[in-house]
Amino acid sequence: MIMGIFYSAVSPFWALMLAGPAVLALLHASHTLRKTQLEIPTVFSAWCASIIVLVLVWRMRVPVLPDLHLHLSGVALICLMFGRSLAITGISIAIALYTFEYDGSWLNLGVNILLMAVIPCWFSDLLLKKTQQYLPHHMFIYLFGNGFFGALLVNASAGISTVILRSLLFPDANLPADAVAYMLLLAWGEAFLVGFLVTIFAVYRPVWLQTFDDNLYLRGK
Repeated sequence: MIMGIFYSAVSPFWALMLAGPAVLALLHASHTLRKTQLEIPTVFSAWCASIIVLVLVWRMRVPVLPDLHLHLSGVALICLMFGRSLAITGISIAIALYTFEYDGSWLNLGVNILLMAVIPCWFSDLLLKKTQQYLPHHMFIYLFGNGFFGALLVNASAGISTVILRSLLFPDANLPADAVAYMLLLAWGEAFLVGFLVTIFAVYRPVWLQTFDDNLYLRGK
C-alpha cells in the first residue's frame, strides 16, 4: 500500500487545515468509544499488540520515492477487529509511535491520521453497515464481503486517497506510472491475508473480532 506522508514537508497551512478533520474524528472516536470492549479478557492485550505490529509492518517497506513506499497496511484488519472508534484510536497511536521512532514530521501527524486512520475506518464501518443492511446475515457474507472484498476496498481507498493528496500537496513530484498498479496489486494480496485472519479469528478467537455478531450471523442458521 501507499499510505502516509511522513517525511515530505507539508506546508503549515495545509497541515493545519487537514489536521482539523483528524482532530474532530479523534474527538468523536473518544466520545463514542465503548470502554467495555477493552474490559473483555484478552481484547486489551490484542489491541495493544496490534498497535505495535502496525508500526513494525509499516517499516517493512519497498521505497518508490524518498517519501513514497509500498508496504502492507493492516488497517482493514484492525477496523474489523475493534470497530471504528477503537480502531481510529489505536491506528492514531501507531502513527504517533511511528513518527517518533523513525523521525517523521510531527507537522504531518494530522494528515497521516486522516489518511491512515479516519478515512479507512469510516469507510470500513460504512461497508459493514451496508452489507448488514442489504445482504443476507450469513457468516460467509461477513467473511468474504467484509473480510476479503471489504478489506480490498478499504486498503485501495486509503492508498488512492494518499496518491490524490500527494498530487495536490506536491504537484511537482512525479509519481511513477506503475506505482498505483503495484499498490492495487499489493492491496489484492493483503485482502487474501485479511480474509484468512478474519476467518481464523471468527472460529478460534471471536472475542478479537468485535464487528462479528454471533446473534446476527450464526443464531438460527
